[in-house]
Amino acid sequence: MKIIENFKTYLWSRRMRKIARKLHRHRQMIGLDMAKNVGIYFHYDGKASYEIANKLANYMRTRGISAMLLAYSNNKEKPTEVIESPNFGVFVKSQLGFDRVPHDDIVNMFVKQPFDIFFDLSLTDHFQNLYIANASHATFKVGRTSEWGLKIFDFTLEINDTTNMQEFIDIILKYFEVFNQTETAIDFKNM
Repeated sequence: MKIIENFKTYLWSRRMRKIARKLHRHRQMIGLDMAKNVGIYFHYDGKASYEIANKLANYMRTRGISAMLLAYSNNKEKPTEVIESPNFGVFVKSQLGFDRVPHDDIVNMFVKQPFDIFFDLSLTDHFQNLYIANASHATFKVGRTSEWGLKIFDFTLEINDTTNMQEFIDIILKYFEVFNQTETAIDFKNM
């Protein structure tokens, strides 16, 4: 079994490198005052996790920023307690390929969106969230410091094991208040 898991991990990491080589995006640090659209990814652990992520999306909408949510559920079937819409999609374990990459239209559409900001609200590393963050065409990617040492995000936050999703969002928004004091976007090419 270990050989198969190692082979799956090898295929996943090969796919990640290939995406990183092909993806040419204009990286910029953008504050919420300048953002027009955001993508929010989270791990669906039940209706409470959806409500917390949706609260962030609604906050963005009150600021005039369009928000799209994508969630991963570790179940084989999509959760029935939430309703998918054009602004919210869920993919599940059964939609992952052998190489642990999601094969779903909503995922493909989400990662190709040119979001101004991409938020990964995952509290631990999973193959799925790292793939989506890596493949995202977003201008500015925000997430938690990777346990696996991967450098996918443009802005990372270190959190401890006891931090929950709401606390993580509060930390992110605190930093974005500082970013909002910058009147222009910071272009990473000039740094």
